[in-house]
Amino acid sequence: MAQKKSLPFGSWPTPITSSLVLSSAVSLQDVVLSPSKNELYWVEGRPGEGGRNAIVSNGEQSEVIKSTKFNARTRVHEYGGASTTVVGEGRVVFASVEGPLYEVTKGERGWSEPKQVSPDSKVLRYADFSAHPTTPNLLLTVVEDHTTDVPSAVVNTLSLLSLSPTPTLHPFASGADFYSAPRFSPSGNKVAWLQWDHPSMPWESAELWVADVGVTGEGEVDVKNPVKVARKVAGEKGGKESCSQPRWSEQEGEEELVFLSDRTGFYELYTWSDGKGVEAFLPEPTGADAGSPDWTFGASTHAPLFSSHWISRAKSGSLRITSLSTRTCTTLKTPYVSISTLRVISPTKVAVIASSKKKPDLLAILTLPEGYEGEVMEEVVKVSSAAKVDEDYISVGKEIKYPVEGGEAYGIWYEPTSKKFVGEKDELPPLVVHCHGGPTSAASAGLAWATQYFTSRGFAYVDVNYGGSTGYGKAYRERLNSSWGVTDVSDTIAAVEYLVKEGKVDPKRVAITGGSAGGFTVLAALTKSKVFTAGTSLYGISDLNLLAGDTHKFESQYLFGLLGGTPTEVPEVYHDRSPINHSSSITAPLLILQGTLDEVVPPAQATKMAEEVRGKGVKCELVMFEGEGHGFRKAESKKRAFEGEVGWYRDTWGIGGGEKVEM
Repeated sequence: MAQKKSLPFGSWPTPITSSLVLSSAVSLQDVVLSPSKNELYWVEGRPGEGGRNAIVSNGEQSEVIKSTKFNARTRVHEYGGASTTVVGEGRVVFASVEGPLYEVTKGERGWSEPKQVSPDSKVLRYADFSAHPTTPNLLLTVVEDHTTDVPSAVVNTLSLLSLSPTPTLHPFASGADFYSAPRFSPSGNKVAWLQWDHPSMPWESAELWVADVGVTGEGEVDVKNPVKVARKVAGEKGGKESCSQPRWSEQEGEEELVFLSDRTGFYELYTWSDGKGVEAFLPEPTGADAGSPDWTFGASTHAPLFSSHWISRAKSGSLRITSLSTRTCTTLKTPYVSISTLRVISPTKVAVIASSKKKPDLLAILTLPEGYEGEVMEEVVKVSSAAKVDEDYISVGKEIKYPVEGGEAYGIWYEPTSKKFVGEKDELPPLVVHCHGGPTSAASAGLAWATQYFTSRGFAYVDVNYGGSTGYGKAYRERLNSSWGVTDVSDTIAAVEYLVKEGKVDPKRVAITGGSAGGFTVLAALTKSKVFTAGTSLYGISDLNLLAGDTHKFESQYLFGLLGGTPTEVPEVYHDRSPINHSSSITAPLLILQGTLDEVVPPAQATKMAEEVRGKGVKCELVMFEGEGHGFRKAESKKRAFEGEVGWYRDTWGIGGGEKVEM
């Protein structure tokens, strides 16, 4: 093996360039199956096509939507998800970013041009569909009405949509602030759904409802009176219980509902049926989350494997197989560190979107071993990035825990890694600290090119899962209640102090970076601590009062729980925790990256923050990305952000290497 050359940390040449990473990168989401389960469909977010969402199939005609002018992305709740459904063999219905629904069908010459199948409207948005099992032209869907486009006046409902002969909407459920996951039972005689009200988010207090479906004398769904009897079966307001992912099963003609509830402190499986009510799915709690917070529609981490067994996500990328008769379970290891989506194809095959430590996110079909004992076989269907790099350049994430006030916090640590280079003698590497968004979210140890972009250049990197992050149970997530801007900041600072104490990083070269809610933590930390000597905020929040008065409906009251009340109830909290009011405390050079079309964190916040920091004589650069919203989707935008951030740190700390980047 050739001896590695010594070069200053942060200056290493690397094959992991922005062009390589983005040249064939896509995001993978919304996996659905044809009724026969012979064909698999999924949605790809394509930066190279301006961030467009395309629908792809593993059949002979892989591109379901031929024209690039159609974007299969819904804007319900702004974060979307579940934009696509299959209503028959070779029949796909999808929501468009503009609002209307379209249908495409597959014939001998391939897929047809999209045809609108929703009523003409410029104010209605659709997401999360369930086709009636015997009348697939009848879709149950979430509808979001923006007739009056201010958060307090946007209306969310459940409706039945008749696709033909004339697209017609029929009201199904209304009155709650939000709805999701409508699901017909196998017979079509019942419907389950989730609903919740302000000020709760769905992972705090989502209720599970079930309704008997009204039918006509001819046995068809009575679209004029579709709800016969509706009742709440689980969930409780006030943050006491959240339900998620209702799924129907059928055994010997009896229909049963399986769903997730956090009543034990973790998202565990439960069942409901007429006569029996709610029961725990397993004899003992697993102490692990089988699901994640419903930031987007369409989450799928458990499902009936066949009539006698159930499959669900388990810890660390493994799968749990449970016998419905004995309620005993088997855990199967997979090649992954996390599984975000699973769909059952057959009793022995499941499709998953998953992450591993040395490979990009992928869509794969797993063949389960006979008797559910032994090795899982993997067939890769699609990789999120075709970039190929020698594994000697890949830094493998290692989970760490470190002391914080009142307990422990968590993170994922990445060492600088190169096949050809090491740091100079007695030199410690600069550190990039990443704060995830949400803030109710989490970082995983799966391969992320954005992380490797830094580590392969000689930067150390840590993903902080501060108090409030998911995957560690409800109690850990609720550490952030009323303390956003306090707990997340102190846990992030504690991560740096821990790594410095361990002798792993240079305390004089520590950067903090994050987007959205993570960007807020960046700005707040820069105002409260001098441990950071550089920072990057991507579409980050700087003024909590502005955010409270100028964001979309889904998150319009999210702040109340994170900050302990409304701006009227606790005005001092909103003032004191807004980084904009403490900009004079920022001494570290600050880079701000912002989309001009951001409706979650309006551009005015970025502009105001930059003006304030510059006014104090601190180096600050604001870069506006034209046509981008909340999160950058275009390849050219991601490229500028990647290169610009690395260049910012090199320039700040006087590190050579790499070309000058014009932002």
